[in-house]
Amino acid sequence: MMVILLNCVTLGMYQPCENIDCSSDRCQILQAFDAFIYIFFAMEMVVKMIALGIFGRRCYLGDTWNRLDFFIVMAGMVEYSLDLQNVNFTAIRTVRVLRPLKAINRVPSMRILVNLLLDTLPMLGNVLLLCFFVFFIFGIIGVQLWAGLLRNRCYPEENFTLVNLTLNISLPRPYYMADEDDERPFICSLPVDNGIMSCSDVPARREGGKTCCLDKDDILYRQSIGLSPEPLANGSVSVAGLCVNWNQYYTRCHTGYSNPHKGAINFDNIAFAWIVIFQVITLEGWVEIMYYVMDAHSFYNFIYFILLIIVGSFFMINLCLVVIATQFSETKQREHQLMQEQRARCSSSSTLASEPGDCYEELFQLVCHFLRKARRQTVALFNTLRGKPRGFHGVGRGRGGGEGRERKDHPLISPSCHASSAEPVALTAASATDGCPQCAAALALSDGVGPVRNAASDETEEGTVEESDRDGVQSSTKGKDKQGHEGAESCCSPKKGCKELWYEIRMKLWGIVESKYFNRGIMIAILINTISMGIEHHEQPEELTNVLEICNIVFTSMFSLEMILKLTAFGSFNYLRNPYNVFDGIIVIISVCEIIGQSDGGLSVLRTFRLLRVLKLVRFMPALRRQLVVLMKTMDNVATFCMLLMLFIFIFSILGMHIFGCKFSLKTETGDTVPDRKNFDSLLWAIVTVFQILTQEDWNTVLYNGMAATSPLAALYFVALMTFGNYVLFNLLVAILVEGFQAEVRGIGQPDADFWIAITTLLTHLLFSILDPRICTLTPNGHLELGALSAPRGSYSSERRSFTMDSRKSSVMSLGKSSLERRSLSLVLYHTVILQTVVHTRKHNFSAYSQQIMCTLWFTLPPKKSMLIPLLYFPSSPMKSLCFRIQKMMEVYKPDWCETREEWSVYMFSPQNKFRLLCQSVIAHKLFDYVVLAFIFLNCITVALERPKILQGSLERLFLTISNYIFTAIFVGEMTLKVVSMGLYLGETAYLRSSWNILDGFLVFVSLIDIVVSMAGGAKILGVLRVLRLLRTLRPLRVISRAPGLKLVVETLITSLKPIGNIVLICCAFFIIFGILGVQLFKGKFYYCVGLDVKNITNKSDCLAANYRWVHHKYNFDNLGQALMSLFVLASKDGWVNIMYHGLDAVGIDQQPMINNNPWMLLYFISFLLIVSFFVLNMFVGVVVENFHKCRQHQEVEEARRREEKRQRRMEKKRRKAQKLPYYASYGPTRLAIHALCTSHYLDLVITFIICINVITMSLEHYDQPQSLETALKYCNYFFTSTFVIEASLKLVAFGFRRFFKDRWNQLDLAIVLLSVMGITLEEIEINASLPINPTIIRIMRVLRIARVLKLLKMATGMRALLDTVVQALPQVGNLGLLFMLLFFIYAALGVELFGELVCNADYPCEGMSRHATFENFGMAFLTLFQVSTGDNWNGIMKDTLRECPPDRPGTDYGCHAGLQFISPMYFVSFVLTAQFVLINVVVAVLMKHLDDSNKEAQEDAEMDAEIELELAQGGLCCMMGGIGAIAGATVATASGAGVGGGVSGAITAGTVGGPSSGLMAPLRDGGGGSATHEGHTHPRCRLYSPAQVSGLSNIEESNYC
Repeated sequence: MMVILLNCVTLGMYQPCENIDCSSDRCQILQAFDAFIYIFFAMEMVVKMIALGIFGRRCYLGDTWNRLDFFIVMAGMVEYSLDLQNVNFTAIRTVRVLRPLKAINRVPSMRILVNLLLDTLPMLGNVLLLCFFVFFIFGIIGVQLWAGLLRNRCYPEENFTLVNLTLNISLPRPYYMADEDDERPFICSLPVDNGIMSCSDVPARREGGKTCCLDKDDILYRQSIGLSPEPLANGSVSVAGLCVNWNQYYTRCHTGYSNPHKGAINFDNIAFAWIVIFQVITLEGWVEIMYYVMDAHSFYNFIYFILLIIVGSFFMINLCLVVIATQFSETKQREHQLMQEQRARCSSSSTLASEPGDCYEELFQLVCHFLRKARRQTVALFNTLRGKPRGFHGVGRGRGGGEGRERKDHPLISPSCHASSAEPVALTAASATDGCPQCAAALALSDGVGPVRNAASDETEEGTVEESDRDGVQSSTKGKDKQGHEGAESCCSPKKGCKELWYEIRMKLWGIVESKYFNRGIMIAILINTISMGIEHHEQPEELTNVLEICNIVFTSMFSLEMILKLTAFGSFNYLRNPYNVFDGIIVIISVCEIIGQSDGGLSVLRTFRLLRVLKLVRFMPALRRQLVVLMKTMDNVATFCMLLMLFIFIFSILGMHIFGCKFSLKTETGDTVPDRKNFDSLLWAIVTVFQILTQEDWNTVLYNGMAATSPLAALYFVALMTFGNYVLFNLLVAILVEGFQAEVRGIGQPDADFWIAITTLLTHLLFSILDPRICTLTPNGHLELGALSAPRGSYSSERRSFTMDSRKSSVMSLGKSSLERRSLSLVLYHTVILQTVVHTRKHNFSAYSQQIMCTLWFTLPPKKSMLIPLLYFPSSPMKSLCFRIQKMMEVYKPDWCETREEWSVYMFSPQNKFRLLCQSVIAHKLFDYVVLAFIFLNCITVALERPKILQGSLERLFLTISNYIFTAIFVGEMTLKVVSMGLYLGETAYLRSSWNILDGFLVFVSLIDIVVSMAGGAKILGVLRVLRLLRTLRPLRVISRAPGLKLVVETLITSLKPIGNIVLICCAFFIIFGILGVQLFKGKFYYCVGLDVKNITNKSDCLAANYRWVHHKYNFDNLGQALMSLFVLASKDGWVNIMYHGLDAVGIDQQPMINNNPWMLLYFISFLLIVSFFVLNMFVGVVVENFHKCRQHQEVEEARRREEKRQRRMEKKRRKAQKLPYYASYGPTRLAIHALCTSHYLDLVITFIICINVITMSLEHYDQPQSLETALKYCNYFFTSTFVIEASLKLVAFGFRRFFKDRWNQLDLAIVLLSVMGITLEEIEINASLPINPTIIRIMRVLRIARVLKLLKMATGMRALLDTVVQALPQVGNLGLLFMLLFFIYAALGVELFGELVCNADYPCEGMSRHATFENFGMAFLTLFQVSTGDNWNGIMKDTLRECPPDRPGTDYGCHAGLQFISPMYFVSFVLTAQFVLINVVVAVLMKHLDDSNKEAQEDAEMDAEIELELAQGGLCCMMGGIGAIAGATVATASGAGVGGGVSGAITAGTVGGPSSGLMAPLRDGGGGSATHEGHTHPRCRLYSPAQVSGLSNIEESNYC
């Protein structure tokens, strides 16, 4: 292991820029090390080979890891042998990079993870195959449609010259270039295509911010006078606009020579097309490619890209994740069972047999044990020094017999460890109380039963949040050991009085510290402290700084006080036992150190630790704590994962250094070459670049650079890095988290079963007592007063004590059993005691199950009593009880007519009212909802037509206004109908009782106000109008309540809001910590100077002196709000690299930034990304998946029943089929032969092979291909088409017309054949020019040939299973799609209202928006939002909307709005959160669910087949018995062929011997039964045929049926 680490170090020290010929000393030393390490590995290999043997199962090469080692050593050998011949072969050298992989084998937990990944390979293989499909299909389409189109450029006319030949003035460039290096070219559309851009759209040339206005005639005129062509002053254009607009002459669109992005982006052949497709699937930079294609070919090409993203990104990539996650949980359970079994075997001896507590406990006990041991040894040493005998133990330290001492010496079973069994409690109590009564008091105190508990009154009983996840009782029981000692040692000392006083004080303190008021106080202090830290900002006034300093001192002293109080109350031992306390203590100590350090000056680093106080809040929120516990539980796996990730990044960085080291360089404006910022020139930057590629941000630019610097093959490196890193490793992380959540849910489910049995039995008892009203009384606020007549308090506490001595779990279990036996116990007392213990012990699990219990109760009670349940059940929140009381009080003052009209709707319409009955009948009509839906859709269309640029008074505006009135009237009418028929608020079914109706009502109300306001004179209150118009865009939400599938999805999402809220809170905590930290690190440093030459400018004053502008970056850390905004952009992983570069370059406040000024700031950004982006945000997936499963559980029963029915039906069908004669029994010999051929397995294999070759020939086409290849491909196509035609016609003959069309695959085959034939005929017609045919039709026919690829699916069963999963998930994904559409619709309409007037042109340059991405009208807004939801450059778009209005002119022509500064971040952040984090994760959840289901179904099918086989075998036996006599005379010839089931089926051909009594035996697969004919009399159950035969798959030749 050490050598491997050493090797890692030497590999990392490689410097690609210097070590070209290896002349430096450093390089020589590294080489020597390298040789030594290689020899070491070789020796290790040889030793192992000698020890284990070489070949064989248990030998050296039998183990995969050893094979890897062997490969590495052999590669090294090749490398050294080549070095001797002076052949420098870099590819072999890079194999060294694999050496760190040897580390995996040495770390067991890492090996488990890697093995798990290897387990998923078969399934992942299917996903990869599916990806391959997608790539092939989309790649071929791309090449067919757009080969060579991205080379189009605008050239001058062919005969364009300048007239005056004496002066040679030519155009500055051969074709129009948008910028210097033509990175983002202007691509035009050829006359045959109808792309967006043509050469007439070339913008005019601009110099110095003004458009040039001279043309070539002006030049000729100036020359004739003798002036220079352009008026120049000191080298630059003097008079604005007096320059020649050369761009007007580039008018001819023509195919050029180069492709965009250094030639990396094109569809010229299938390989480049694949690179493009891969880039689109990773969602980085896909928009740009789409715009190029739209410019060159047609606007509607966006359909191709959106389809590719939906299929590739949303489905494929998530399938990867789903496969890894399902596999992970299976493997995890398997490993877990193995561990349990091993544990069970060793349980007699092992100390681990006891249920392991959490990690902190175990560590704590171990440390305590060592401390005790040390203390004992020092005491013993001291005694020997003083000359005392060895056995002496100090006063009162006797431990009651040897057993106690043995137990104490045992390393892991210290008495404090065994809180879970009652035995040690009794033992220590007995031994320690022999000394004196006071010890007994101390023990009782620490047991938590004596005066302490009651002193702390019931408030501590309420299960204070103070103790971490254990109850107070348990913790104090554990702490007893130490206190027992203290008591015992001092027990007979004279200072008894002081001791008692000390105990009194501690009692009081304990009471204070445990009280809820104390805790709330601390919580408020933490909140205020957080706020005071968040107030800091750039350019804050001096007073504020001083106030904050004083605040800090105050808070630190408060927290120190809290710590001292707790230490005194609990004693140091108990204080340290709780990990939260340790955390607090550390923070307090650091804060104190910092305050002391500040008086001397330095130590500002420690200020950051103050931030951790925010995390203290977690202690006060149980729900949050649950999520954190899940996080902690997955911590071990995650740590292993991080090691794996490190190893992975390290290997790829070194590989990158070897391949791309020192090759990335950029030319600056001044002409110097500097290395690109994303480079592989040193280990640090290589690691940063690899990490950046893994986050998928701007990885495409690195790819372009790599391909330009080396060769297009470099793409392989990046694709490998992305696939392994992103789609395998990061999905493994998500799988770990998802599994954590699911395991945690399972964990709640299982152990609690006994608990719930106990509760339900208890409640049935309670019910009997309800039925006898004397026993319980209801309090005025409707709570059940348990034990109003109960026994005195003392008896309760004695009962309680007997429970607490035991552990919680066992007490509840015993309870469950005992409650069944001791029915006769005094009911009231029993329930009081038990319910209280139970509620306290499992308080946090109660609410989840209370609903289930309520349901069971509901059905067991008579109707009148069941109304009491909601009241009798657990105390509701104080809010509700308050409402309840008010309602009860109001009832007294209600006027009589209210009472009489309770059933009336709105107190006006009686239940018998004609109008009301009419309304009811209208609503009940089945068309009603559909009509309303239709109107909602129409309204949606008018909402979509809205845009800000419609002129007031135009026809369009008039139409929209009137339609708005009409729709409002319709919806008001609908609402009135509903209110009249159902009532407004009173009654069960009233209008406002449904939340969806409330939404409807709100929207109607808003529309009414909108109309009123606009009529009252809209000009004055434009702002209000605008808000109302924005609210109008919410109308499509009404669709949800009317589409049941949608409703289910939305309800799922709403139920998962709470846990998602918890995660958002955890995120917020991290965001606030990092935000405050960012403000302290970077406030005021994100400013820079904008001007022509800023090389020599160092600070703000220089900049202003040179008349330049001093501006700040849009995303900065000047105050907490800005910092959170920047961090959100970081967390969404889009554009984080630029923010990181700004952070690295920052020098100081009002200083000009310098490149890579402080590389250590990398730690801040990368740690934030790792913790928040990869870890916390991935918990979203876990939560959504878990909730989705919960929501589906109530449907599960129904589904299971349906599945069972389906299964029964299929069984019946198969049985019937098995008893009928096969359809081909009546065929003649020729047709039988054809049938046998068609059903044979080999035909399928041949066809598959042919299709594969066909796909390869189709992908050979490329741009500018030679004529010979074209003809060859044409003849290939003829050959393939004829093959498919023959196959289809054979099948038609074999199966007959009806049966042929029953099978879906045959329909597909026929369609393919027809398309191919049509395509060929059209091509021939065109070549012979007999009919004019549009070339696009032919192109489309050629594209449709790709359907042949689909025939491959017939063979790939594993892949078909995956596809089935996707297809089954489609209905639900369809609902999700609808929800997406709704979300997009609302946001698009909002976007048009808000950002419809933003201008992007040369005067106001944009970063994200362009002529393609705008909010001008609804359609464009929709496309732009799709881009935002894929996370491609959304931060650029948001930057553009955050424009500040220029001060010198009004915002009209500029399209900015002061309110946008606040609205825009809210708009984008909310959209990105819902679209990227929540909805896409629901897709994952749906897919996971269905993958599980399809696995189950596959198992059931297999079982079913087996069952039928068995039946057939039995049926066959009965027939065999019947037909023995007949068979006796049959001659038997066996031809054996492989059966489908994998067995060998004997095909027995029986000939007839002797007239009527002929035995004919039908050949059956897997030794099935035979059919016997007995002199014309047939056995009723005997004619059985196996399903394999019937489906026509068995390859058995029947001779004759006669």
